[in-house]
Amino acid sequence: MRLLLKVIIGLCIIAVQVLLGARVFFPEALVSRQDIVDEIIEKKDSVLDRLSPEDLAWIGAHRVVVVGVDPNFYPLEMFDERGRYTGLGGDYMRLLAAMTGLDFQVRRLTDWASTEEQARQRNIDIFMAAAKTERRSEYMNFTKPYITMPGVIMTRRGHGMDNVTIDDLSGKKVAVVNNYSWHDFLKEHHPEIIAVPAENTLAALQMVANGDVDAIIDYEFNLLEKIQVGGILQIQTAGTVASSYGHSVAVRNDSPALFNAIALALDNITPAEQKLLAQKWLIQERPAGQERHLQWIFFFAVEAILLCLGLIALCRRKVRKEVSRRTRQLKKELAAAKAAQA
Repeated sequence: MRLLLKVIIGLCIIAVQVLLGARVFFPEALVSRQDIVDEIIEKKDSVLDRLSPEDLAWIGAHRVVVVGVDPNFYPLEMFDERGRYTGLGGDYMRLLAAMTGLDFQVRRLTDWASTEEQARQRNIDIFMAAAKTERRSEYMNFTKPYITMPGVIMTRRGHGMDNVTIDDLSGKKVAVVNNYSWHDFLKEHHPEIIAVPAENTLAALQMVANGDVDAIIDYEFNLLEKIQVGGILQIQTAGTVASSYGHSVAVRNDSPALFNAIALALDNITPAEQKLLAQKWLIQERPAGQERHLQWIFFFAVEAILLCLGLIALCRRKVRKEVSRRTRQLKKELAAAKAAQA
């Protein structure tokens, strides 16, 4: 009876662990969050009747808008496990589609540099989440920012750079994602810093962890998410960057009618609604890192093995009891038979 009770308790512990593990590593699978985007859409009307006749005619002839995105830029834009475009930029795209009637078609490329090059060649019409820089302004127009994220400096632990400013990085190698706004920031405002471009944020973090560069500059939320997912523990926050870029919707500068429609729709989103949209992505549980993931799998496997051993022991104990009971019964029957025969 005691063994059976222990097995039941073990099953309960494993069930609780599975639920907690799913919540930590796959939070979106268990979180039932009411979509604030749908609530905002219900309150919005079309902005088409507020456009000029010229802009309205252009919109009517150009319903399809090609969207260039960064495939892995948490929390502004990324693709989920089903390949769907999501993030804060994805929410704004849904709002703009509802208010303008435009058909936004997302073009997924391998990295941000390739996306920018396609926009420069006029193969992409719009960015949903981009910071305004001098270089990008040559071919894109930017709306007012709808969110501003802090920039941070991160360094390798034990490297002796625990508390630094942007001025302390003069002559240092600093990793940045190729063609990100921080790449432009260093080239435009701090040429004394050696910018080392990387394909993506995770690759830039690996440069810091391996000692190939002295630091990395990127957006705080993006860095923290990549550190968790990648299980990079050698990195620490060493400082902040005073110049924080605001992220906007950017429209190719040879399509003024499209820009006017987008800007008008964004102006119809109130500051309170912008705050709710931002909180949806900035205040939420994120998936844990790969190292914790492996630890959880290890402990779960050990507990499952121990539970299986307990079940086997319980079954063997029941079999022994049954064999013992049958043996006693047969002995009694044999004794009774001998007595009757005598």
